Amino acid sequence: MTLKNYDYIRSLAQKGLRLDQREAFEGRRMAIKDNVINHSDGSAYVELGNTKVIAGVKVLNGTPFPDRPADGALIVNFELSELTSNYPGDRINSSIEVGRVTDRGIRESNLIDLSKLCVEEGKTVLFVYVDIVCINNEGNLFDAGNIAALRAILNTRYSIEGKEGKFSLPIDRTKLAISHTFTKINGTIFFDPSAEEENVEDTKLSIGISDKINSLQKGGDGFFTAEEVDKCIEKAIELREERFKILMDGISD
Repeated sequence: MTLKNYDYIRSLAQKGLRLDQREAFEGRRMAIKDNVINHSDGSAYVELGNTKVIAGVKVLNGTPFPDRPADGALIVNFELSELTSNYPGDRINSSIEVGRVTDRGIRESNLIDLSKLCVEEGKTVLFVYVDIVCINNEGNLFDAGNIAALRAILNTRYSIEGKEGKFSLPIDRTKLAISHTFTKINGTIFFDPSAEEENVEDTKLSIGISDKINSLQKGGDGFFTAEEVDKCIEKAIELREERFKILMDGISD
């Protein structure tokens, strides 16, 4: 990004304006497609604007952790493809950060009842592996990755050795912790930042909301005041209804 473009976007932000002409708390178009990976137990492709990610779920037998002998496990991994563009800094560290934030949002919500993934206590449990890959980054990987992971979990159907049929994961849909990311640029807060906005932002805040606040992740060198955090939380609660409808569209009871 040139210094001229940097200054231009920040000058727009100071006036409450955005390069793509969206309102301050207007999100980009979201599209979802299911079952895009043939060899997964569940998968989803998500477009958030021009940010494109794919998530796949695989449910496999594993040995339980010693301190939780009767509980299954959730493992989330996020990877920025070499083909992605417009992401500043270290690609590996960025992948780790997005993966951890996505994992924490799902884990802390208790969306998946891990106690129901026990096959034989102390010997065999089910591990839920969620792998997310970004194939085009045009901003806000936190929300795109989160939505893709949740949708893939929702449509997961897996087999259990010795049992007939396909099984759904033991989930509580009221605990779908949907991510909402806000950026602060030159004193103004915007929802669902584009790549251009992320390149000039002072700080960002991602909030995971289900029936409660499940996670908060702050990034960047700038800061949010307590009042600004409260405002972002209020907006996230308002915006969650629309995202929940999109996330659940086409999912059977």
